[in-house]
Amino acid sequence: MADASGDPVATITEAEATGQVADLYADIRATLGVPVVNLIWRHLAVFPGALPWAWQSLKPLYASGAVTAQAAALRSGLAVPALAGLSGPALGAAGLGQADLVQITMILRSYERSNAMNIIALGALLARLEGQPPTNGQAAPPVRNETPIDGEMPTLLTLDAMPPDVRSLVEELNRIGRRDQILASMYRHLANWPAYLALVHTLIAPFDAAGRLEPLIMGVIAEGRSRAAQITDGLAVADAMPDAVVQADMRAALTLFIDGPIGKMITIVPLIRQAMPGPN
Repeated sequence: MADASGDPVATITEAEATGQVADLYADIRATLGVPVVNLIWRHLAVFPGALPWAWQSLKPLYASGAVTAQAAALRSGLAVPALAGLSGPALGAAGLGQADLVQITMILRSYERSNAMNIIALGALLARLEGQPPTNGQAAPPVRNETPIDGEMPTLLTLDAMPPDVRSLVEELNRIGRRDQILASMYRHLANWPAYLALVHTLIAPFDAAGRLEPLIMGVIAEGRSRAAQITDGLAVADAMPDAVVQADMRAALTLFIDGPIGKMITIVPLIRQAMPGPN
């Protein structure tokens, strides 16, 4: 059940965050180079001590470039087809101007980058919580620091704030690729442009119905977990771990998100973004 923020799980929203949580959110945005704190981080913030411990444990993996390198390798190895349909004339006829397309592309790029980094970092954290030893693997090639994605995220609409048809469309989009226990926040951001979401649905629904999406999602989840396990020895020995109850809550949350919306959206976002006209 969604909380008052419209989030599908309990969260501390970016607007609500104060003190240490607000500082951690700011550091997460700056470190990932995106203008949004993803839902999983906002969810971890509700468990006592979970977010500070998680971020302290993970920060060296970001500082060393291990997360960025593994995430970049994951994204570059994902072979998604170039789907046709989101042409300039089609988008223009739907009432989308250049300013709309710039903001939509910023949203897509933000989620594409952050989800890939999250499956690596949070997968490493989950491996530690599960007591898994590091696995041997080839280090991903180093990458240059990625340019921060600038822009201001639009309102993260609640389902109740959407007209009925738009709400139904968002829920239908979230069922594409199954794993719909958690409503992907990206669709709530893009619901500010209902006509665009309608075009996205016509683009990706047939791909899913043909059975072509599921193998890609399964491959992303497996590779993400494998790459994450290769870098767990770089995790910091953080302060005392949260208590056993919180650890169990964290394991459940991380598993749900990695095997659910994060793995799914890593696959879906490139399908959409690559269909956009021009540089994206």
